[in-house]
Amino acid sequence: MVDSGGLWTPPEDELGEALQTAQVLIEEGRADEAGPYQQRVIELARERAGDRPDHYEAKHLMAATQYELAGSLNASGRHEEALAALHEAQLGYTELSDAGVLDATSFLADVRARRAMTQAHRGWGATAVLEMDGAVIAYGQLVGGPDSLHHQPDFARVLAMNALILRRYGDPDLAVASADAAVQLFLQLAGQINESAQSLSYARYLCSATAVSADIHASEHRLDLALEADEIGLSTADTLADSESATDLRTLVAALARKGRHLNEVGRVLEGENCLRTAFATDEEAAQRVVDELDRGIPPSLTSALETAEIKLGPFEQYYRLLALSEPAPGMTLATVSGRTDPESACVRATELAELVRPLLAHDAETALTLGLEAHYLFAISSERESQRMRYETSTYAAIWARLLLDISEAYHAAGQTEMALDLAGWSAEVATALIPFSTSSTEVADLAGSCYRHHGDLLAAKGDFLASQHAHEAAAQLQT
Repeated sequence: MVDSGGLWTPPEDELGEALQTAQVLIEEGRADEAGPYQQRVIELARERAGDRPDHYEAKHLMAATQYELAGSLNASGRHEEALAALHEAQLGYTELSDAGVLDATSFLADVRARRAMTQAHRGWGATAVLEMDGAVIAYGQLVGGPDSLHHQPDFARVLAMNALILRRYGDPDLAVASADAAVQLFLQLAGQINESAQSLSYARYLCSATAVSADIHASEHRLDLALEADEIGLSTADTLADSESATDLRTLVAALARKGRHLNEVGRVLEGENCLRTAFATDEEAAQRVVDELDRGIPPSLTSALETAEIKLGPFEQYYRLLALSEPAPGMTLATVSGRTDPESACVRATELAELVRPLLAHDAETALTLGLEAHYLFAISSERESQRMRYETSTYAAIWARLLLDISEAYHAAGQTEMALDLAGWSAEVATALIPFSTSSTEVADLAGSCYRHHGDLLAAKGDFLASQHAHEAAAQLQT
């Protein structure tokens, strides 16, 4: 959401008109049409800044509009361009922060959250989970600060986004915790939100949070909670549909279809069929999309994956230590992976999870991949937080991490999930780079790093990125000389 932060006031000229038009289109749920106006705002702001490095008002406007442009590009399916726009936004906000003219904490958190959604749209779910984790943590710190009330609506928004990504690429137990927290916060802030210029946008995020909440509660047979979420979502979507936006109408159809399915599950078949009939009569494609999603079910949680692993592999010593990850760490709320444990313990628990992945792949690939992703997330969080273990025992933990990434990337590729495989292969190449200083004294480490580079290069070539593939293969070859 474009927020001036007090640096600039929209001018009453072409720039201001373009900015206002873009904002109206976004609020009406027509973000895919806003891009040309946002591009014009950026061009005009750049012209006004000229060669003045201290024209902070124009620079803030450019950064804010690049952020909004990324949303419009995502709505048009242009995800690579959206990532480029978000990079520009991040550079702009960082420059303003470094100049001391803006506290960019919330702006950079928003960039990270939108980048997470962009990565999720293009199928790079592992990166999406970690990007969103950082955004949630940043907003959690902001709502714990002196300006808490100002940041609470956007904290709810980011929690809703987090829930969407975790539902698909993470632990559904974390997803439903995040969704329920978002719904509760939105309802508590209803008066403040309704007076906001972004009230329609917040309402859309509320609908997405109720959808995640309802689906996961229903999958765990907590149908009373599912229907409660359905009712909130349907009521909100019904109000949104007055905007006459096609997007908002699809949201209403989705809410009807979802509630219809859940009513059927509790035996209220007549009501359920009425909801489904209305949904399909309004937009058959949108209704069928929800039904198909519900038929696919919810991915395994960490808890259920550990239980399955014990059945398939037999009892293992670390079972109860790993099961404890399903409870929040002291002082944390369990709605993110980083809330599971402290950074120092994260790489130790990740190692224990990684030990289960390779033997499980032959027996139950879905369970193995669930545990593998959770291990990757814990390794990444431990690394990002610069834990002592990851810094000073790199050769040990990075080697385990790289092998894990290679294994699960290959498994995703074998399953036909090429984007997720490529995402994880990119991570494996990054971790392999950290192993290079140890490759001269260990042929095993050199071979592992080379395998990571080659695998990444192979997937890049399959995607058609031949230049990047060549660089990856050259890096692998250098490790053998």
